[in-house]
Amino acid sequence: MKKWQTPRAFRRRRLHPLKLSRRLKVLLADLLGREEPPERVAAAIALGIGVGFSPFLGIHFLIAIGLAFLFRLNRIDALLGQFVGNPWTLPPVYAAGYALGRKLLHYPRWRVPDLPWDRLLHRDFWHAFTGPALRPRLASFIVGTLVLATLIGLAAYFVVRAALRIYHRLHPRVAERAARRKRHRRDARKARIEEL
Repeated sequence: MKKWQTPRAFRRRRLHPLKLSRRLKVLLADLLGREEPPERVAAAIALGIGVGFSPFLGIHFLIAIGLAFLFRLNRIDALLGQFVGNPWTLPPVYAAGYALGRKLLHYPRWRVPDLPWDRLLHRDFWHAFTGPALRPRLASFIVGTLVLATLIGLAAYFVVRAALRIYHRLHPRVAERAARRKRHRRDARKARIEEL
């Protein structure tokens, strides 16, 4: 079994050689997992999207790479998915996550008041979290955004999987190569299990 083979974009072709721009497009599509089964590509993208909306701001990149490595998913797809969490999409998700966390943890409003959003947008950011309500506010924020990020990731999985299945239906040769790759992976897994 070969460990590495020349990417499809750079293999020799007898019938019609690819131009450089077409080669780059094919290489990019292959790197993004075009020939992978739709479930694996959708899982990688959904993992990245879920991580992108998680409360661990600043280390989304590392978490996405680590989880993709752990679950043996396409790391490029996971990285691209995590870029969905950006300065325009995070504030509404974080606000909804804070409110959801407060409800899930059953904190009353008098104990955990609303966050002063006007302070959060200015220099006295840390003053919004100080005081006796620090722990409940932080717990509400983390729990709520984790639950919301998980739900968004699951929804993204089903949407991306459906879109990729449509793409494979429209491009049967790509679907055939994806099915071949899936069979090859399954056979390799069986061989590893039999060796043990």
